[in-house]
Formats: sequence, C-alpha cells, structure tokens
Amino acid sequence: MRRYWTGVSSLLCICALAGGGAPLTASALDGAEPATCRTVSLVKGIAAGGASSFPDHDIQAPAIVGRTAFFVANDGTSGLELWRSRGAEADTALVADVFPGSRGSEPRSLTVVGNTLFFTAEGSTQGRELWKTDGTAEGTVLVKDIRPGPQGSEATWLTVLGGTLFFVADDGVHGPELWKSDGTEEGTVLVEDLVPGVQGSGLGSLAVFRNVLYFVADGGSHDAELWKSDGTESGTERIATVRVIESDPGEQSLRGLTPAGDSLYFFAGSEYAKQWDLWKSDGSGPGTVRVRTLNRDPADYAAGPVTLTSAGGLVFFRAGDGGSLWRSDGSAGGTFVIKNSSDVRFLTNLKGTLLFTAWDDASGFELWRSDGTVAGTVLVEDIRPGRDGSAPSWLTVVDGKVLFNAETAEEGRELWSTDGTREGTMLLHDIVPGPGSSEPSWLTPVGPRVFFITDDGTSGTEPWVLNDCTPPELVCPSEVKAEAKGPRGVGVTWSPATASDDKPAPPVISYSHALGGDFPLGVTAVTATATDESGNSTRCSFNVRVRDTTAPKLACPQNMEVWRMFRYGSSVDFMAEATDTVSKPAIFYDPPPGSDFVVGITPVRVTATDAAGNVSRCTFDVRVRREYEPRSGGCGCGAASPGVLSGWALLAAVSMLAGRRRKSGGSRNE
Repeated sequence: MRRYWTGVSSLLCICALAGGGAPLTASALDGAEPATCRTVSLVKGIAAGGASSFPDHDIQAPAIVGRTAFFVANDGTSGLELWRSRGAEADTALVADVFPGSRGSEPRSLTVVGNTLFFTAEGSTQGRELWKTDGTAEGTVLVKDIRPGPQGSEATWLTVLGGTLFFVADDGVHGPELWKSDGTEEGTVLVEDLVPGVQGSGLGSLAVFRNVLYFVADGGSHDAELWKSDGTESGTERIATVRVIESDPGEQSLRGLTPAGDSLYFFAGSEYAKQWDLWKSDGSGPGTVRVRTLNRDPADYAAGPVTLTSAGGLVFFRAGDGGSLWRSDGSAGGTFVIKNSSDVRFLTNLKGTLLFTAWDDASGFELWRSDGTVAGTVLVEDIRPGRDGSAPSWLTVVDGKVLFNAETAEEGRELWSTDGTREGTMLLHDIVPGPGSSEPSWLTPVGPRVFFITDDGTSGTEPWVLNDCTPPELVCPSEVKAEAKGPRGVGVTWSPATASDDKPAPPVISYSHALGGDFPLGVTAVTATATDESGNSTRCSFNVRVRDTTAPKLACPQNMEVWRMFRYGSSVDFMAEATDTVSKPAIFYDPPPGSDFVVGITPVRVTATDAAGNVSRCTFDVRVRREYEPRSGGCGCGAASPGVLSGWALLAAVSMLAGRRRKSGGSRNE
C-alpha cells in the first residue's frame, strides 16, 4: 500500500536563509497574499526558457555558509559560475562572473572555512587556482596564483582544520605537495616539499583525525606511507610505511582515510596485484596495523574497496567488483561480509543504523538497513515490487530521517523519506504528478529547509527548496494565581511555556504580557506564541488570576467607662482604625458611634470589609456607671473620670472625720 507524508513534519516554509532575515511564506515570494505553506517550491528559473541551469556532468555539491546556499549553475550567458541563494527568487543571484563569457570558470571543490567559501576555478588569465568569496562580487577574489599561466596549480583535496584550509597543489616546481592557506596571498604557502622535484610525492586522501591532518604520500621510496601535519614543516612527519605486497611496494597505494571512533581506517593494496587490506591507525607508527586482508577471489577485487562509513560503533564498506557489503569492529574476526555481491551504494548512518541501497534477485535495487549482523541486514521496504526495483539514491540525513529519491511506476522518480522502518517509509512529494519524474538530487540541509536540484517538467533542472510547514508544539502553564500587593495588583512571573519542533533549533517563545509585569485584580488571559525558524507559529493561552485574600488590619479602641448622663445611660462616641494594602476598608460598628448606651456593660462589635470582601472583626466594651456627674448647681451625673471620683472620695473622708471630732469633743465636755 502506498504511504504518503501527511504531517510534513520535516519540511520547510521558505524563509530568509541568511540570519536576521524576516520569514517569507511561499505565497509572499510570489507577491500574493499569504496562503498555506507549500511543501516544495522552485527557488528560481536561472536558465531562461526551461533550458536547465544544471548540466548533469558538471553539478557540484552545494556548500552552506550560515543560511546561504552556494552552488554552481549556468544561466545560459555566463557559463558555469558560482551562485548564491537564501531561498527566494529575489535573493538568488550570480556571485561573480569569474571567467567572463559563456565558457564560465567551472567552480569546483566548494569548501567552507568560517564565513568564507573557498573553491577552485579557472580565471580569464589563470588556470585552475584557489579562489574565495564572501558572497559578493567584490569579495570574490583569487587567493593566490600558485602556478602562473594557463595550466594552473589544479588544487584538490580541500580540507579544513581549525581555521586553516589545507590542499594539494602543484606550483610547477615542487610537484603536487601539501599547501595551506589562511585566505590571504601571503598566508597561502607550501607546507613541506616531501619529495623534491616536479614529480611530487603523490600526496592525497586528506582527513582530519583528533585535530590533526593526516594524509597519504610517497616519501621518495615509492612506498605507501601514512603522514600527519600540524601545518608546519617541523610538524609534518611520516607515521608509518604500509607494506601489503613485499615483492613490489611501488604498486601499492593507500586510500579512503576515514575517522571512526578512536581509529583512523583506510585501505591498502594494489589494483594490479588484486589484493586489498583494511588497516587502522591510532595516529602512531606502532598503532598503525592491518585489520584484515580482504581477498577471497583476486578477480573480484581488481577495483578495490570504497566507501568507508561509520555507524553504530562499526565501519561499513563496499569491496569487490560485485559490491559486497562488509563490516568491521577493528578486529580481524569482526571484519566480514554481511551482504554478498549486492552492489551496495549510498551507505548512510541514521542514528547508528546503516541505511543503503542494494540489489537482490527478488526485489531489485531497494532500500536496506543493517545493524552489522547478517541477520540484522534486511530490506526496509520494497518500494517498487518486482525485480525492477525503485533504485533509491541521494540518501541524505535530515532531522532524524533519511530523504532520498526513488522510482515507482505510478509516480516516477520522486522525493521520499524514511525513518528506517517499513511504516516510516513514504512518498514525500510528487513534484511531477503521474509517472513523470522530477529526479531530485544533491539534497542539502540548510537550516530548517533542504536545498535540492530537480526538474518539474516545465522549468528545467533548477534549484528548489523543501519547506518546513509544520508548526512547533506548544504547552502552556496552568492557571497562575497571585496575591495582590497594592491597588495596581502585583508583578507576576510564571513557569515558562514549553515548545518543541522537528528541527534542531528550538522555537522562540513570546508572551502577550511581560513576564514579571503588573497584573490587575481579576483574571487576565495571557497568550504564548512559539515561532520556529521557518516562521511557523503555534499559540496557546493561560489565565493569570490576581486575588485579594488578605483581610484588613483592624484595631479596636480600648474598653471604655463613662458616667451616665441621663436617667438610663449616656451617649458615647468612639472610632476604630482599619488599613488595607489594596483597597480602603469600610468599617461597620454594632452599635454605631454616638449611640445611647444604658447603664452597665455593652459590647461593641466592629467589622472592617475591603473591596474584595475580606473581613476583619474586633470587639471592645463600653461601661456606663450609675452615679451622676456633679454639676455647678449641686449634684449631677457625669463621666466617672478618675479626678471626679477622687474628689468625691476626699469630701466624704473629710465629712466623716469632722463628725468624729464633734462627737469626741462633746464627750469631753460632759
């Protein structure tokens, strides 16, 4: 059953490829109103009239600097030259016409060092030499004319170590030897002349292992040798001489230096003697050893082994004319064939599992996977049932999946995706509907999108992009509750929303209200927005609830005591104090101030209520004494203040003393 990609979860919405550019939807590039994201989009028809700007025999792998794709194309006027694109027609342009006219400079070996793109090209007055560009015509310059004249130095094996470019070049005096460049003419120099003379050292197969440059060369004895260099003459030294055929060491060669784990693997052997070995090195002479001789049938190994690929702690490679799939764990016993004479191709590491294309008599060329065991080397999917096979090619890892092209009778050769399982293998997009084929190739990840070359049947073979149309997933926090600290509410923070995307760069999350900003009393809805690097966005909302649950602070008067002012009691005034941080409290008394209080003790209940309904209560007593306060005309009642009570007591004491004296005096007179 045919499966189609429905979620488009690894695809792109055309966006500005250079950092800092505003996202552009596919429709915006057409000048129309924003519409739904398109899965794939033509970047630009570089060659007019559908003539194709990518001749098959001259296609170079695109190179990525930041979010700009550099590639080689022919607009029909300038010949094959260097172009750049950020994904939109408006920003897709010729970088520089290095060789004016229709011939073109035919740039090759596009290699990125920092923010600079190095490449080799033929100038109008030079042969093939080393060039560089910053993406502008003014910044596209010859680094150095290493071999003046039309022949050129034919620089090859461009390899980056740190911020330095290493390469092999022939200046016409020293032969092909190791050079390095910092991008300046004076900083582009010969590292060492290993073999003096114009023949050179046969240097090649450059690889970086443990931050050191390794390469193979003939140091002058016609032996196959492993070398290393730190970029200085004194730091360039022979590691080991590799002997496979003792009778004729001049026939030997080394190839395929490939770092894998803690070893540098390579092949050593001879096409003439039809003998090849797998070797490994830890970077030292004693640590450079043969893993195993690969020969089984000399005739089968005339072509030699190729394609060393690391996956899951093993190295895989193709060896023999029949294209058998081998694996190795670095030991002789752990190096053996796991799929025999199957013409394996496109060996690709997907999360530690090897994916590849292989042949068998039942299904033809199809997609396979391997865990390094014979039993674990199985067909992923028979995309095109029968011996014709779908012949998957251009396997490219993008965001945890492998994109490739494959051919079926119904859709032709179109773009597919797989996660390494049958259920996860599906047609991604049928660019040319029906049995016609778009034949996408040179799939190259660029930020959140994939740059590739294809032919839609109308525009010719031109640059396209695969678009990210899937918004990120976003989870908002639960309702946030906060206590008000004043009339304006309170500053509120919350646990951040969480967002995920099917692209490596995390989405950017923004909020409709500032984190930590003041929120008023009540409920405020906050909207969170997650935006991925393609401009796709997702929103969710949560509430911030600011409450006032704190009761006012209430202080009652102290208990009061008064004289009655009239027959039954007295009128009494008083006042409590109440404060609140959010609102002014209302104070209620029972009984209220100014009320008539009867003789005796009466409790007064005070209630303070704020605007949120929070209540505080307190109670105090009012005591009305029965005695009257003395007045100016005689007796009376009044407040039983301490001074009044003391006066009455004093008068009473004086009266009693006078009575006693009179009585005593009267007795003495008798």
